[in-house]
Amino acid sequence: MPPALELHDIRKTFPGQVALKGVDLVVEPGEVHALVGHNGSGKSTLIKVLAGFHAPDPGTGSCVIAGTPVRLGDTDAVRRLGVRFIHQGLGLLDDLTVLENLRLGPGLYQTAPGWRIRWRRERARVRQALERVGMAEVSADEYVRNLTAVQKTGVAICRALYGEDNASVFVFDEPTATLPDDEVERLFTIIRQLAARGMGVVYVSHRLEEIYSVADQVTVLREGEVIAFGPVATIPRDRLVALITGTAGGDDQGSEPDPGLPPQVRPAASSRSAAREQNGSAALELSEVVSKECAGLSFAIRAGEVLGLAGLAGSGVHDVPALLLGQSTLRSGSIRRLGAEVHGLNPRQLRQLGVAVLPAAIDQKAITSMSVRENVTLCSLGPYYRNGLLRHRAEFADVVDDLHRFEVRPARPDMPLASLSGGNRQKVCVAKWLRTSPQVLVLDEPTQGVDVGGKEEILKILKDAAHQQDVAIVVCSSDLDDLEGLCDRVLVVRRGRVTDELTGREIVREEILRRSYAD
Repeated sequence: MPPALELHDIRKTFPGQVALKGVDLVVEPGEVHALVGHNGSGKSTLIKVLAGFHAPDPGTGSCVIAGTPVRLGDTDAVRRLGVRFIHQGLGLLDDLTVLENLRLGPGLYQTAPGWRIRWRRERARVRQALERVGMAEVSADEYVRNLTAVQKTGVAICRALYGEDNASVFVFDEPTATLPDDEVERLFTIIRQLAARGMGVVYVSHRLEEIYSVADQVTVLREGEVIAFGPVATIPRDRLVALITGTAGGDDQGSEPDPGLPPQVRPAASSRSAAREQNGSAALELSEVVSKECAGLSFAIRAGEVLGLAGLAGSGVHDVPALLLGQSTLRSGSIRRLGAEVHGLNPRQLRQLGVAVLPAAIDQKAITSMSVRENVTLCSLGPYYRNGLLRHRAEFADVVDDLHRFEVRPARPDMPLASLSGGNRQKVCVAKWLRTSPQVLVLDEPTQGVDVGGKEEILKILKDAAHQQDVAIVVCSSDLDDLEGLCDRVLVVRRGRVTDELTGREIVREEILRRSYAD
């Protein structure tokens, strides 16, 4: 029997970055094959090349599905040959029923004479499909918004199988990132059932305990290359961590740990006490915060400090800005600014308390259809009004100064923001919020999609804001090089809690990674 999936010599280059350097991946029928590696290792790019979202570099890459060669980029052929993708977002519509979501893919309903839909027959088919993936308790008429997280994942799997019998490969991209612990094992049962039916499963996850629980084989990517592959049972956990992080013990090129580093670091509770002692009242403090991803998250930051939050997918790091913006529900605990509760406030109320939050998505922190000038002054127009009229000349002159100070190129205030590069858009967004004179600035992935030169400029802006203007800055980032070059402290978050604190010479990429994957 041929492999369920074969990918060979997959190469992908983006401007200024080689994302994949000749990656091979072979998945056998009935096998759960884990794909692991830290952020930026190439996992997502490889999946997107298979899905047809990215094209491989010209003249490189080949794909064979169940013995049939297919051209990479031909999304119809990939689906026709049985490859199914279960992404984190799932792609379900909450305001439709389970039955309606399942019928979105196959097309028309079965109908009787007069074009009457055969609802009884449709419900029976959906019940059978749900039973196949262990979701017999889910009603075909239930609205998706009322389902649990694992039930939604089961419905997404069911939709991928619905009406088609040729599924041969399932690709799961971080499927447990938003699942409660007690629902993870149920998802594993579904995955094992798929494998038992002869399907190949590609399982992408940061959680190593899951790899050892559900996977048969593992391929490790680092910086776009396959570092190792083989049966999971033959690779001890400490060696797998070393392979992922590039630290000593993984391979001959791994960097040796600094012999001067202490074997243990003090717990985060000590840092909170230290922050209170040094600053009297913390600029921002989270205390035992419980939310969708946080499970008792606590930390404090003082004025003039740059604090990094690092963690794997689903660790709770990116729930912090979402909580401040009211996009995630605070179940218990508190978030305070100089003693005042700040959760659930709108951006204007946050501004009044001296807090600015920059989400990761550009459409949540800027209006790309507006000009650069309009975006820069959007939150600070007050000084330009006189007798009810906006003084455009003064506004324009100040924006020009800001664009030069933040090295935005080109420094043309009336250009559409959408016409700027990713790095220059980010600098415009940072400039917009620093103009409001915040005492606390929280940034989610501030250099995402930014080239090397743009990153250095953004990091310099943030350093200057903290060390010259006394702004307390919280950086939630998956780019560990950013954290290494920017932060005074880095807190490692695992499963919704702060587990380690790194300071000084401890703040290096390899050490952050090692702590992120630790037991």
